[in-house]
Amino acid sequence: MFKKTLSVVGIAAALILGSAAAATAYTIPPGGLEASDTTIAPGETITLTVNDIEGETSATFTATGGPSTLASIVLASSTSSSVTKTVADGSASASFTPQAAGEYTVTATGGFGTEFGSVVITVTAPAAAGGTGTLPSTGGSVPAAAIWFGAGALGLGGIAVAAGVARKRASSKV
Repeated sequence: MFKKTLSVVGIAAALILGSAAAATAYTIPPGGLEASDTTIAPGETITLTVNDIEGETSATFTATGGPSTLASIVLASSTSSSVTKTVADGSASASFTPQAAGEYTVTATGGFGTEFGSVVITVTAPAAAGGTGTLPSTGGSVPAAAIWFGAGALGLGGIAVAAGVARKRASSKV
């Protein structure tokens, strides 16, 4: 019985994976990555858009070159940040906000590895007396590992409380 079940699962997996390869064999080249502006000041937000995306369900925008914010992902201490957006009506877009002057490269790729293109954004420092060209730090960033550690500790605490209550109920019924 186990051998028959295993063979049926194997055949089903081969059919599913084999048929998906034929469906993704050819993709239409995308329209490319476009930026609403390529020369901006620190703190200014621009929109990055990829149009004419066929056969993709998501687009990942990745910024390199300095501290920046890409859509809702804030990584002020990192030199690279990325965000994945869902493709709707053949296009995807993300917002980009640099925190310091410099040159940034933003690249967009599809969920299946298709490269949509890249754009270079130049961020110029404002000509203010005594200015550094960098936005002031107004908050901190919490590493993802710390968040997962806290969630795990809360989960273990909940399990311990539930086990204690169950043990107390079991001992009081005796």
